[in-house]
Amino acid sequence: MKKIADIRFLSTVAVAAMLAATPALAQDAPAADEGIADIIVTANKTGESSVQRTPIAISAFSGEALADAHIVSTKDLGQVVPSLSVSQFSTYAQIYIRGVGSNNSFNGSDPSVTVHADGVYLARPFAQFMTFLDVERVEVLRGPQGTLYGRNSAGGTINIISRTPGNDVRARFAASAGNYGLIDVGGYVGGPIVEDKVQASLAASYVHHDDYRENIVASGNDVDNENSRAIRGQLRLTLADGIVATTRADYALSKQRIPGFSVLQTTFDPATNSILGNYKKVALDFPQFSRTRIWGVSEDVEFELSDNATLKSLTAYRDSNSTSQQDGDATDQALLTVNLGERAKQFSQEFNLVGSAGNLDYVLGLFYFNEKVRTNSFLGQPARDLRATFRPYTHTRAYAGYAQGTYRFSDSLSAVLGARYSEEKKDFTQSIDRRFVTTNVALPLISYAASRKFNSFTPKIGLNWTPTQAILAYASVTRGFKSGGFNFNSANAAQGFDPETLWAYEIGLKTRLLDNRLIANVSAFRYDYKDLQVNAFISPGVTDIVNAASATVKGVELELTAKPVPGLDLTANFAYLDATYKDYPAAPIGGTATIDASGNRLNNAPKFTMNFSAQYEHELGGDYSAYVRGEYSRRSQTYFTVINSPLVGQDGYGLVNAAVGVKAGKAWTFELWGRNLTKREYVLNVYTSGPVPSGIPGAPRTYGARLSWNY
Repeated sequence: MKKIADIRFLSTVAVAAMLAATPALAQDAPAADEGIADIIVTANKTGESSVQRTPIAISAFSGEALADAHIVSTKDLGQVVPSLSVSQFSTYAQIYIRGVGSNNSFNGSDPSVTVHADGVYLARPFAQFMTFLDVERVEVLRGPQGTLYGRNSAGGTINIISRTPGNDVRARFAASAGNYGLIDVGGYVGGPIVEDKVQASLAASYVHHDDYRENIVASGNDVDNENSRAIRGQLRLTLADGIVATTRADYALSKQRIPGFSVLQTTFDPATNSILGNYKKVALDFPQFSRTRIWGVSEDVEFELSDNATLKSLTAYRDSNSTSQQDGDATDQALLTVNLGERAKQFSQEFNLVGSAGNLDYVLGLFYFNEKVRTNSFLGQPARDLRATFRPYTHTRAYAGYAQGTYRFSDSLSAVLGARYSEEKKDFTQSIDRRFVTTNVALPLISYAASRKFNSFTPKIGLNWTPTQAILAYASVTRGFKSGGFNFNSANAAQGFDPETLWAYEIGLKTRLLDNRLIANVSAFRYDYKDLQVNAFISPGVTDIVNAASATVKGVELELTAKPVPGLDLTANFAYLDATYKDYPAAPIGGTATIDASGNRLNNAPKFTMNFSAQYEHELGGDYSAYVRGEYSRRSQTYFTVINSPLVGQDGYGLVNAAVGVKAGKAWTFELWGRNLTKREYVLNVYTSGPVPSGIPGAPRTYGARLSWNY
C-alpha cells in the first residue's frame, strides 16, 4: 500500500506541474533564436534530438556554458546538476546520482555511476575525472540506464561529447592566472584538411597551482596542489558515400600532493588539536603524492546502410595508471601509511544499428568489454614495524545485447520498450605479504583465487505524450543492475559481494513557456533498491564491502531556465531526496561492531540540493559589451557512512561564485572571476579507518583573471 501511495504522490506532483503550465502552451514554441537556445543531445542513441524532446531526466550543458561557469572537469558538475554528488578517495572518483553510488573505488569492484567519453565506457574510478577538452557538450542522465548503457549504470551516466571537426575552421584559446600561483592555459583548433573528405582537431591544456594547505609537521609536506596536462586529437575521414570514420586519441598526466583525508573531525593530540577547525593547515607526518596517467584511442565508424538505417562500430582501448602515497591516519603520529598503485587496461567493442520502420524508431546493439586490473599497494603501521603488501588482480569479461524501440501511435503519443541482457565473468587472484620491516621476518603468505559470474536482464517500459511542440510528458519503469565483485584487501576469498539491483519508477514533464523565455522541467521518482553494496571500514586500512538488505529512494527535481529580457540568463535547479535504508539490521561499523541502520540515510544523499545562476550582458556600443555573473549552490547535511553521525558527515553549506567581464565582439573576452567567495570550509568525504574520523577538504576561495579568444 505504501508503494501505491508513493506512486500516487509522484503522479500528483507531475500532473500539478502540467496543469499549471497548460495556459501558457496554447501555441508551439518559437525558434530557439527568439529565446532560450536549444541543446541537442544523443543520449537515447537513436540520433540527435532536443534535450526538451528526450523523455528522460537529463541535464545537458554546451561547451560554452561549461566555460562560462568554470566547469572544467567531472569534479565540478555537482555544483550545477540536481541530485549529483561528486567526491573522491585518494585519486579515485566517487560519484552519486540520487543517492546511488559507491564509496569503494578499488580493484575488484566497479562504480555505480558510469562515465562515457564519446561513447567509450571509462571503467576505473580514477579515470572518471575527465578534463573537458574540446567539449561540444556534457550530458548527465539521472536514473538507471540499464538498457542502452548497461554495465554498472545503476545510478546514471555522464556522457562527455567532443566537438566534431568539420569544414569550418574553429579555434579557442584561454589563459587564466590567479591566487595560489594559478596558471591555466588551454585551447583547441579544428577544421578541414581536405574539404568534405578530411577534418581534424587538436586540443591541449595545462593547469598548475600551489598548495592550498600548510603542513605543520616537518616530516610531511604541504598538500593540495595541482600540476596536470592533457592533449586530445581527432581525425575524421569520409571514406566513401555514407561511410565516415573518426579516430580519437587522448593523453593526460596529473601530478599532485593530494590532500587525502587530512582534516580531522574531532580532537586527537596536542599537535592536531592546535589546528582543529583550521582547514588551511594539516598535521601529516608522511609525505603526500599522487601521479595519474591515462591514455586511450578509439575508432568510431558509421555506415549509412540506407535512408532509414545506420550501423555504427565503436572500438576502443584505454590504459590507465595511478599511484599515490599518503598519511593514512591524518595525524602527526606514525600510525598508518598508505601507498596505492593500480594499472588498468581495457578493450571495448560496441555495435549498434539505428533505424526506423514506419512508426517505429529502434536501436539494436552488441557490447563486449575486456579489462585487466593489477594492483600493488602497501599498508604500513610504523609504530608496530609492520607492512602489508596487497597484489590483487582482476580479469573481467562482459558481454551484452540490447534493443530499444519507440513506437508512435500518433503524432503526440508514443511508447518505449527496451531490454538488455548482460553477462560477465570476474576472475580474481590475491596475494598478501605481511612482514616486520626492520627484521624482514614474514608472516604466512596469504594467496587465493576466486571466480564469479553475474548476469542480468534490465528492461525499460515508457510512455511519452507530446500534445504540442512545447510540452513533453513521460513515464517510465526501468531496472538497473551493478555487478558483484571482490574485496580489494580482504584476506578471505569468501568475502566477495553480490550484485545490486533497483527498479526505478519515474514520471516527468518538460515544457517551454512564455514565448520560449522559460524552460521548466520537473521529474519525480521512486527506487526500490536491493542488495546495495556498502563499504564498511573494519580496521586501519581494511575495508569490507557487504550487501545491505534493501533501501528506498524517493525524490522530486525541478530545473528552470529563463531569459526574461534580452541579455539576462537565469537558471535554478532544486532537488528533494528521501533516500534511506529500508532494512539493514546488522550494518558493520568497525571491527565486529554492528548497528541497526534501518531508516538511516544513504551515503552522499543530502535531502536538499539547489543551485542558481544569473548572468546579465549589456551592450556598450560598437562591438563591445560587459557582463556580470553570479552563482550560488547549496546542499543540506550529508552523511558518508551508515552511522549518520555529524562526525562522519558534513553540515549543510553553500558556495558563492562570481565573474565580471568585457567582450570585444565574438573574438575576445577578458574576465575577473572568483570561486567560493565566502571562504566556506567543508569536506567532500570522511574516512573512519584512522584513529579518529578525518575528511577531504573542499577548495578554498580562489580568484583570478582570464583572457580568451575565439575564432
